[in-house]
Amino acid sequence: MVREILILGGGSAGLMTALALLRRAPGIRVRLLRSPALGIIGVGEGSTADLPVFLHSFLGIPPAEFFRAVNPSLKLGIRFNWGRGEPYFYTFAEAMRQVIGPREVPCGFACGGDLGGNHPATALMEQGKVFLRHPDGPWPDVRAHFGYHVENRELVAWLESTALAWGCEIIDGDLAEAPVADGRVASLRLTDGRELRADLYVDASGFAAELIGRALGEPFVGFADSLLCDRAVVGGWERSDEVLQAYTASDVMTAGWCWQIEHPGRINRGYVYSSRFQSDADAEAEFRAANPKVGPTRIVPFRTGRRARQWVGNVFAVGNAAGFVEPLEATALMCISHAARFLALSLRDSDGAPPPSLVGATNRLLARQWDEIRDFLAAHYRFQSRLDTPFWRHCREHVALRGAEPIAAYYRENGPTFLAEIDLIPPAKSFNLLEGYWTHFLGMGVPHARPDRANPEEVAAWRAHVAANRGDAAARGWSLRDTLAILHDPRWSWTPGFFGPD
Repeated sequence: MVREILILGGGSAGLMTALALLRRAPGIRVRLLRSPALGIIGVGEGSTADLPVFLHSFLGIPPAEFFRAVNPSLKLGIRFNWGRGEPYFYTFAEAMRQVIGPREVPCGFACGGDLGGNHPATALMEQGKVFLRHPDGPWPDVRAHFGYHVENRELVAWLESTALAWGCEIIDGDLAEAPVADGRVASLRLTDGRELRADLYVDASGFAAELIGRALGEPFVGFADSLLCDRAVVGGWERSDEVLQAYTASDVMTAGWCWQIEHPGRINRGYVYSSRFQSDADAEAEFRAANPKVGPTRIVPFRTGRRARQWVGNVFAVGNAAGFVEPLEATALMCISHAARFLALSLRDSDGAPPPSLVGATNRLLARQWDEIRDFLAAHYRFQSRLDTPFWRHCREHVALRGAEPIAAYYRENGPTFLAEIDLIPPAKSFNLLEGYWTHFLGMGVPHARPDRANPEEVAAWRAHVAANRGDAAARGWSLRDTLAILHDPRWSWTPGFFGPD
C-alpha cells in the first residue's frame, strides 16, 4: 500500500510529479529530496500544447497565477528551416486536416509543398504575430492551441513554491546510496547519515538515474541508430530590438540543428550535434559564427533512449531519469506531464495499491510514447533536404525509421491523405497522429505518387484561402508583446474551462 512517496530530485520533473500527486492522489504523503549535487540543466525551454493543459486543467492552476510568477511567452508552433525552399511552420492547430471543395481533397495536395499561410496560425507566425484581433473589441482572440516558452529556473522556482504551499515536504541533502532488497529500494541513505524511507520512490534524478538505473539496474534502450546527436552547445543573449516571435526556430547546421527559444527579455539558442561528425570546438565555432550576439556557452552531453520500464518495483522514473530524445519537437515537459498524470491517477484509482496489470499497462504506454517520439524525430533526420554534409548524408542513408517506416511508405504511394490514419497510427498512439508527419514530409519536399490529385479549381480555391489568411493576419494580427501585456493586465480574465476538461 502506497501511503508515503519520496521524490529524488528538485527539478521540473520531480516538482511536476509532486504537484500531480498532491492534487490528484489525496491522502498520500509526498516528500521531495532536493539535492544540490544533482542540479538542473537550467536552459530556456519550449513546450507543446500539452503543458498548459496539464497545468491549468489537470492541476487546476489559474493561468493568471502562472503568468504572474513565471512570465512565460507563448508558442504557436515551430518554424523549420529544413527544406529546400522557404522555412515552413508546424503549428499545434492541426492545419493539415483542412479539406477543399466538394471532393474534400486534403489541403496537402493543393499546397505544392508551400505550407505558408495554410492556417490562420501559420499566417500569424509568418508575420511575427500571435492572435487575431477579437471581433468584439480591442483585445486578442486568444485560442488554446499554444504552448509556452519558459526560463527553466523561473519555472522550477514557481513549481517549488507551489509544491510547498500544497503540502509537499522538501528535504535538503545529498544521496550517498540506495540499498536494494528483493528488487526494491529499501531506503535512501544521505551523506550526512540520515536514512529516508517511503512506500514508493520517484526517480527524478536526471541523467544520473540514481534509482532506476544505478540502484535497480533497469536496462537502457538506446536510440542512437535513429537519433545520432549526442551533445549540445547552449548559450544566449539579452534581447535588444529583435521581434518577439510566437514560435521556436529550428535551423539545420553542419552536424545537426540549432534551436532558438523566445523570451520577452532574452533569446536562448542551442546547437544539437553529433560528436561523431563534429568536435566540440568546431561546433562552438559554427554556433558563434551563426549567432554573433551569443554570450558564454556550455556543452551539454546526452544520450538518447529510455529505460525498458519506468515503473520497477517501488521506483517510478520521470524526466531524464526515464528517457531522453533531444529537444527537436520540445517534448520533454510533455513526457514529464504524461508520466506524472499516469502515476497520480494509477495510485488514485487503485486506492494506493496498483496491481501488476496496471503497472504493466503504464509501462507499455510510456514506452510506446518514447518510441513514437523517436520515430517521429527520426523522420526529420532521414528526409532533411536543405544541407548536404557528411552528417546529413549519413542520416539520409542510415537513420532507422522503425515505426515511421510504414508511414513514410504510405505517404510515398498515397500522398498526405488521412484516410488510413486509424491503421497507421491507432487512436491510442496519440502523440502527433499524421498531422506532424505530413507537415514535415511536405515541408522537406518528400515526393509522393499523387502530385496532381487536386484539380486546378481546387488549387485556386486553396490559394485564395491562403491569401485570405495572410491578409487577415496583416490586418488584424496582434503582436506577441501586446498580447502578453493584455494577459498580464488584472482586468483580463480567462474563461473557465478554457484549456478543456481534465
